[in-house]
Amino acid sequence: MNKLIILPALFLLVSCFQKSKTEDVNPEISNKDSVSVKTESTTSQEEKTSKLLVGTKIEGDFDGDGKNEFATVTKTKQGEGNPIEDGTPDEYTITFSNASLKPIPINCCEATLINEGDLNNDGKDDFSVFQAPMNGCNYSMTTYSLQNSEWKQIIETFSVQTGCDGFTNEDLQNRIFIENKTVYKLETDPNDESLKLIRKKNNLK
Repeated sequence: MNKLIILPALFLLVSCFQKSKTEDVNPEISNKDSVSVKTESTTSQEEKTSKLLVGTKIEGDFDGDGKNEFATVTKTKQGEGNPIEDGTPDEYTITFSNASLKPIPINCCEATLINEGDLNNDGKDDFSVFQAPMNGCNYSMTTYSLQNSEWKQIIETFSVQTGCDGFTNEDLQNRIFIENKTVYKLETDPNDESLKLIRKKNNLK
């Protein structure tokens, strides 16, 4: 009689324990999934999306036709020797998966692209080019927008001093941003040894 009572009790205890473990694990999985879904559903400048936004290849609707295309940094000429010592540097061009978009020659050197979202409110994604120098740690950044089928620099090239410490994708995404419908860029204070960032209002061209 006691055995008949103990066995169901043990079964109930094990079932409750397994349920408790499942309830402990599932919220973590659910939280990860919700973050993923939230990331995928965010839009434009206010919240970054899961599209390829930073890298040697990025995704965006650069011509405003409602379809995304890819922009890619492509090496178009192999350099020879050391460019600092009478050699010739590599040359690069930004090419697009949509053949109707003209390539952009950016010459030397390696570059990273950043989808900036629609900075000038014309229904098209704009993008920046973060480019390495031939020598040193003083990078540059230029922002482009497609206007009348031509690429136009809407933010003039400005210096980005990295202090040779490297940079992250988030660092690059935050260099240009919109706040209260105004475009700002972060520039390095050349008089500050810690490379303090200064926020500057930017009037788009």
